[in-house]
Amino acid sequence: MKEKSESIAEIRVRYAECDPMGLLHHAKYFEYLELARTELLRQQGMSYRECEERGVYFVVARFEIRYKAPIHYDDVVTIHTTVDRITRTRVDHSYRMSVGKVLCTEANSTLACVSQEGRPILMPDNLWPNT
Repeated sequence: MKEKSESIAEIRVRYAECDPMGLLHHAKYFEYLELARTELLRQQGMSYRECEERGVYFVVARFEIRYKAPIHYDDVVTIHTTVDRITRTRVDHSYRMSVGKVLCTEANSTLACVSQEGRPILMPDNLWPNT
């Protein structure tokens, strides 16, 4: 990998995504991180839809998340997503979610490259052109 691929995504917390205390529900963090991860792929020149059309799918093999500070209703969340490692069969990402200058969440994931049948396959060479 030549250099790490990185992207920044922003999302405003909607009321329906919050628990009764007005905090972003813990399960929604995974959706936010998926949004950021797919935007990073799009910035690299390919959409996830295009991957699927080519018979390339990614499944979450591992996910670790550390909640450091709460995220509230109507906060604008900035998500920094980095590709830390790519092999022919997997992609490792790291994430930092913040509101303003406050780091709220750190996370790491490993995605495995599989066929439509769920069998491991080799990732196409041109999938991450900027790495």
